[in-house]
Amino acid sequence: MGNFVTAAPNEAAVISGRGGTRIYVGKTGFRFWVIEKVDRLSLELFTIEINSQDAETCRGVRVNVSSIAQVKVHAWKDVEELARTEDGRSMHGKKGKSSKGDLNNTRIKLAAQHFLGSKEDSIREALQRTMEGHQRQILGTLTVEELYKDRKAFSAQVREHVFDDLAAMGFKLVSYTVNSISDNSDYMVSLGVTQTAIVKREAAEGKARNESEAKKKVAEFNAQAEIAEAHAMREAHVVVAQQQEQEAEADRDLNLKKAAFEREVNQANAEAKAAGPIESAKQQQAVVREETRQVQVREQINLDIADQLVAREQKEKEGTALAAMLAEKHKAEGIRVIANAEADRIKLLGQADAQVIREKGEAEAQVLERKANAYKQYGEAATIQMIIEKLPEIAKNVAEPLQKTEKMVFVSSDGSSGSQLTGDITRILGQLPDVVEGITGFDLREAVNSNNNKQKKDTKTTSQNGHSIV
Repeated sequence: MGNFVTAAPNEAAVISGRGGTRIYVGKTGFRFWVIEKVDRLSLELFTIEINSQDAETCRGVRVNVSSIAQVKVHAWKDVEELARTEDGRSMHGKKGKSSKGDLNNTRIKLAAQHFLGSKEDSIREALQRTMEGHQRQILGTLTVEELYKDRKAFSAQVREHVFDDLAAMGFKLVSYTVNSISDNSDYMVSLGVTQTAIVKREAAEGKARNESEAKKKVAEFNAQAEIAEAHAMREAHVVVAQQQEQEAEADRDLNLKKAAFEREVNQANAEAKAAGPIESAKQQQAVVREETRQVQVREQINLDIADQLVAREQKEKEGTALAAMLAEKHKAEGIRVIANAEADRIKLLGQADAQVIREKGEAEAQVLERKANAYKQYGEAATIQMIIEKLPEIAKNVAEPLQKTEKMVFVSSDGSSGSQLTGDITRILGQLPDVVEGITGFDLREAVNSNNNKQKKDTKTTSQNGHSIV
């Protein structure tokens, strides 16, 4: 089976085996027999004395440095504020236990790997060698003067350089203090003597400087006293002058008031003497104002009468213009009525003419229709008869322009100019069948010949039947 394992607050119980590694601090755990084992790691402080004998500084001066370091296992996680310098080194600031109190298992495991099962003396020796190595390394970068003047800077550099190595071992540096710095060649004593001489010199200089400052202050105080006295005398003189100025101003104000009073009295006397003429002048001015007002009222009445006359004349002119306008309006209305009547008359005449033309057209259409029926009934004979009847009218129309000729002059070499005129008219009439055929398509010659042939045939037929032709 197994047993319970209890760890005190100042130690870490490390259980390792089948289930891996478990760490308990201030708690109780369970360990299985055979397959698991328990080791304990102390979490207490290790006080380490670091003595660096004959350590060389950067200028080759050998010194002896003694210091005390407090180191412990880094069992709890810290809240660290880290700042990076330009050369990449980490400056470790304030450290403190985390708010949750979490175990730093990583650091405890590192310490367990290095020192679990080891005795405290061996652990202290390993830590002491590490601290002394870093202390000697830092001493090699400094001068004796720097060590003598600023031990705090030396301690800070040691803390910074040892931090990473201790962390890799699972430990952390809790404190580091330099106890003493000395050398075997009295270099530090010489520095002390020099420093003492410097201090004495500075003391003498300070005494002389203080005495000089005291004399300066006495002189300054005396000068300030004299200046204050002069200021006081000047202020007293100014006060006296101001008092005299105020007295002069008071006398001036009194004289001015007296003169003002006398001026008022003289003005009152003059006003009393001039009151009578002034009152007469005022009465005269009132009379003039009244007369002027009367003239103004009279002129205003005349203006009102003139305005009324102008208004009456304007109204008369407006009445005359209105009457003329009404007359023109009535005249225009009469013209409009006449124009409308004339338009109606023209419209009625047009309608009557249109009716006559329509009836005439209808009558002519009926005549044409009857003629057409007669033409259909009588055939070509009627057509020929109609054309022959129109020949005299056509000849008349052809010869009609000659009737309007007052005088005709015939020029001819053979004396036949007069007979040629008649021949021209006859030739025109002879061309009529061609004109009729060209316009109507009716061949007058063919119709006449056809009609003659038909009459001859009818005559022959009648003769054969025994009838005589009259």
